[in-house]
Amino acid sequence: MEDQIILLNMMLLLLLGGLCSVIFRKLKMPAIIGYLTTGIILANYWAGESQETLDIVDFLSSLGLVLMMFCIGMELNLKKIRKCGSFAIMVMVIQIPLMLLGGYLSGLLLGLTSLQAIIFGAIISGSSTAVVTTVLAEQDRLTHSEVDTIILITVIEDVAQVLILSAVSPMLVGETMSFESIVWMLLTIIVFMVSVMLIGLVTIPRLLDWVGSKMPDEILLIIALGFCFFIAWLSTLIGLSMAIGAFMTGVIVSQARVAKGIEHDVTPMKDIFMMMFFISIGLEIRPESLLDNLLLIFVIYLIYLVLKTSSVFVAYFIGNKSLRLSFMSSISLVAMGEFAFIIGKSALDAGVISNSFYTAVIGAALVSMIMLPLLERGSDRFCTLVQNKAPQAAVNVLMKVEKFRSDYYAKLSLASKTTMTNFRTRATYAYFDAVVIFVIELVFFVSTPYLTQLMYDNIGPLPLSTANTIVMLLNFLVLIPPLYKMIYNLKFVERVLVDAERKAVSTGTGNLDRRYMKVSKLFIEVNIWMVVFLLDFVILLVVPNDVSFWSHILVTLAGIAVIIGIWTYGYLRKS
Repeated sequence: MEDQIILLNMMLLLLLGGLCSVIFRKLKMPAIIGYLTTGIILANYWAGESQETLDIVDFLSSLGLVLMMFCIGMELNLKKIRKCGSFAIMVMVIQIPLMLLGGYLSGLLLGLTSLQAIIFGAIISGSSTAVVTTVLAEQDRLTHSEVDTIILITVIEDVAQVLILSAVSPMLVGETMSFESIVWMLLTIIVFMVSVMLIGLVTIPRLLDWVGSKMPDEILLIIALGFCFFIAWLSTLIGLSMAIGAFMTGVIVSQARVAKGIEHDVTPMKDIFMMMFFISIGLEIRPESLLDNLLLIFVIYLIYLVLKTSSVFVAYFIGNKSLRLSFMSSISLVAMGEFAFIIGKSALDAGVISNSFYTAVIGAALVSMIMLPLLERGSDRFCTLVQNKAPQAAVNVLMKVEKFRSDYYAKLSLASKTTMTNFRTRATYAYFDAVVIFVIELVFFVSTPYLTQLMYDNIGPLPLSTANTIVMLLNFLVLIPPLYKMIYNLKFVERVLVDAERKAVSTGTGNLDRRYMKVSKLFIEVNIWMVVFLLDFVILLVVPNDVSFWSHILVTLAGIAVIIGIWTYGYLRKS
């Protein structure tokens, strides 16, 4: 490639990107929108006729993706999370599964396939650290600590989306994979990620600290980036995105004492090449395509807006935050994250989603970035308006719910430190058990046609209804362990709540709710297996399938018989 062509394209990319970003910054919009606009302009008026520009942007965007993920990983300082990130982690643990579930169900309603709906849930599950940080820096409605919490939530969301990207990577293949190949690939990914983190945390921070104490800063930066690109390259060898390797390197490097210096030196490089990454996204967009998908763009944005605000609001509320803070914090996170582009681009390249749907996702992300400053500035006025103009009955209900929540936290504070630690642990376990149950049902929902066909091919002529019933029986049995653990943990949680209620009454700080105590006593004392089998039956009844109601009953009875048989066999062997 001739020098003049390279210089011409670099001049065009940098000056046009800088000009567009200045214009949007003057409009108090994120610079990212300027970068995307640059790509759209080039795609329609320059790059479409210039393969050299496409090649340059493609190469530089890969560098931008690696450096961006490296910096995101460096922001996730493990010491900071151990010190003040428990609430942020709790918010992420609650809202990410809700976003994935809501996105999956919304995707099905939009007519997507199961795999496309999973990708859609993954795309909308996060928020943009860059956009949220920029918008919150210009507001005065939240305190510094509240803003720091929101920014930490976006960083931890990035971690969650890295894990999601790792999980969906085996699905983003251009050819059909066997069940054994998928299992082997997942095991390879897990071993690779665990090995890199363990070996890297033991060796790389120490090496960088030594280099930082003996060598100039530029040598330290060169070695740190060398590790970044090396691990990013390794991740591509096993089928992962280079973004995952770069992110893991960032997390590892963040543990070095010289991490701040590395982050300071690499940030200008990251800003330049990150612009190229977003320009490459813009190159995929045509204005006419945005106009053709205008309705879908706003539908996706509304889905994202409702799911994000409601899930974050619920998480904050459970975390004992006020209604006003819960709402304002949830609004502050309504900007689709950089991973919306990364996951969407990966799915587009693999042929999982169409170009029109990808364009609609990018359009919805742009709308979310444009709307965030407006929503954030109006959130305080909206809260005041609701408080003053909403029907008094509705306000009273909200106040009662908030008081009920606050009273319970006050009652729980009467418990011992050990009891509270066990309470949080068991409640967390119960929540993760519920997530596991959802994942199991999702897996069976997606794989049932494959499993029934597998039985038909290997067992011989078998009616589909019988095959479906066998798969449902397997589903029933697989659900029993997580259901049992969830109910067991919930019983412990309920015992702590009942004891806290009684202590509050004895100290004169609470009133005894006899109906609640009666229901709680019934739940605590009821046989755990009865609850497990009843919930198992209800779950299978609710999940769509081709099995009749009487087959559900037959599956339940057969499952109970299997469990009783296993228990009896074990009991007889012991005796």
